[in-house]
Amino acid sequence: MSILEHTSRLTSLKNWLRESCSPAASKFELEPLINDASSRQYFRLRLEDNLSQIAMIAPPDKENIIAFIAIAKDFSRQGIYTPEILAYNLEQGFMLLSDLGNDLFLNILNHTTVDDLYNRALSVIHQIQTCNPKLPDDKPLDLFNEEFIRFELAIFIDWFLKKHLALTITDEISSILENTFKILIHSAQEQPQVCVHRDYHSRNLLLLENKKVGVLDFQDAVYGPITYDAASLLRDAYIDWPKSQVDQWILKFYDMLNINHQFSPETFIRWFDLISLQRHLKILGIFTRLNYRDNKPHYLPMISRLLDYIGKTCEDYSELSHFKEILQTKIKPKLYEKEKQ
Repeated sequence: MSILEHTSRLTSLKNWLRESCSPAASKFELEPLINDASSRQYFRLRLEDNLSQIAMIAPPDKENIIAFIAIAKDFSRQGIYTPEILAYNLEQGFMLLSDLGNDLFLNILNHTTVDDLYNRALSVIHQIQTCNPKLPDDKPLDLFNEEFIRFELAIFIDWFLKKHLALTITDEISSILENTFKILIHSAQEQPQVCVHRDYHSRNLLLLENKKVGVLDFQDAVYGPITYDAASLLRDAYIDWPKSQVDQWILKFYDMLNINHQFSPETFIRWFDLISLQRHLKILGIFTRLNYRDNKPHYLPMISRLLDYIGKTCEDYSELSHFKEILQTKIKPKLYEKEKQ
């Protein structure tokens, strides 16, 4: 977005807030909030008497406000804490929300707090999985099917391998990628399919004053694999923990779901590992696309964490040995060359 477009949209937002919202919003200050990995922009609306609300700009040609509204209502009915929608304008892509505070998980996670916070967050995943959100006209959420998964994996090929690394995709590499993708797709599809937030990580979760978990940015929810949101949380692109701890948390989540009569812990962990790998490949593509297309280079430092996750997963599964070889002999050397430039 150009500076001119940004200024124009911000002016329109301020006018909308003054004209369409509560009298208390007639005098306010807008404080930009953390940069988002999407087209959305967030501002804290500082009102009189130390009150605050959140204003969101979500360009309607790029963001789905209608889905946000519909899913927020359903999540709220299930006892999940989401921002209250105070006002919105679909045509301009503006929304006014209640303020859930500043305690993002990413800001408060440490070795002392992590067990408690993750246990709370895993419980909310269980709540999300019982939801059955409906979009307008009783339309169900999208399915995390093979077409959807391949679309995400194409982002990895196009933006990370080709654009960022300038890697030539030979027939051999293409064959190995295809075989790997088939493994990931099969694993995703054989899992129970539930309501999935899809971006359930430390930058989209808050600890509220009542010690409940506040949930943000759920508008991209789909019906997908039962381990997906746990993978987003426990194999977070923004913060990582020792594997032994992650193993304990994922087994605790397995027990929480009470599915031991249907699936073994080993099967559940394999599902978790492989959906984590699929997600990390997608995020590699998204983070590099943000750099080249959207001029947001601050996501590139997370690449090393993602590759570390991917490498460790490949070590645990013999069927990923060929992909591991590409990782070690093609991808990492190319990335090293890139970083030296």
